[in-house]
Amino acid sequence: MSNNSISVSPEELRAAAGAADAISHDLQAPVATARRDIEASGTALKSWRIGPDMERVAHDWGTALDELSKRIGGGDSKSAASRLRRTADGHEYNEGVTAQSFQVR
Repeated sequence: MSNNSISVSPEELRAAAGAADAISHDLQAPVATARRDIEASGTALKSWRIGPDMERVAHDWGTALDELSKRIGGGDSKSAASRLRRTADGHEYNEGVTAQSFQVR
């Protein structure tokens, strides 16, 4: 990285996408467990003043954590992993086009 330039290879981008997918996958079980536990607590305490608040927290946090997992990785075209893969593909395409422009014809 001389002269303050940044160079990231398509392979590094794809590796980062794979890591994002793994993080997203690893989040699924703990998020589901936490959501189920807080919902069960809210249901168990429904007759108490705190019950409806716990149910609301479970819904809001569960939704937010599910959305976070989708934004990180997985098949969603808007996920960070998908965007990293598209960037890698675009990088390779541009490198190929640039290389072809310098070939002797």
